[in-house]
Amino acid sequence: MSPPRPNRARREARNQSPPTRGKPPTAISEPSTSSRVVVASVRRAWGTEGAIAVSQFSDDLARFSPGEVVYLHDGRAAKVIESHRAGSATILHLDLLRNTRNADALRGTIIEMERDDLPEAPDGAYYHYEIVGAKVRTTGGEELGEVLEIIVTGANDVYVVGDSGATDSKGQILIPAISDVVLEVDVNNSVVTVDLPEGLR
Repeated sequence: MSPPRPNRARREARNQSPPTRGKPPTAISEPSTSSRVVVASVRRAWGTEGAIAVSQFSDDLARFSPGEVVYLHDGRAAKVIESHRAGSATILHLDLLRNTRNADALRGTIIEMERDDLPEAPDGAYYHYEIVGAKVRTTGGEELGEVLEIIVTGANDVYVVGDSGATDSKGQILIPAISDVVLEVDVNNSVVTVDLPEGLR
């Protein structure tokens, strides 16, 4: 398998991920239903006609093609009217948002899609939901725990790895999702192989 690009959430992948430069890390929220996945978080209103600027957990703008249906944090379905990139953000025009007030009310919330509506991923890219919960081991066979969540930063995703049964963050490792560190993502067996540099833990 060619070196993965784990900072892409499948075509995305890959809860992701066009980074939001200059923003603090954002943890990927849980989807509202088991059939949906989180594909973006709303940064702010954009312009005066109800558009929103989002951090997309993917570098595939086609996911937000006109006509695609997404779901807002309150469960409402919205149809994409138009989308384009503006720097590190993706700008979405949704049919439910008519003005800046509507758009700004979504600040900080998530956008979901039905899992079955996600486009097929190319080789070497993975959806975030395929990585969360995966076992993480080093090239030497040491078990580090599992991917508990994915944090979106200004440069690349970061995998929070640890014991899922732990009650605090003690012992968790933050692993940057870059090709020199994350060597392989085996989606079928839910295993991520990493080469941890000195000082990472």
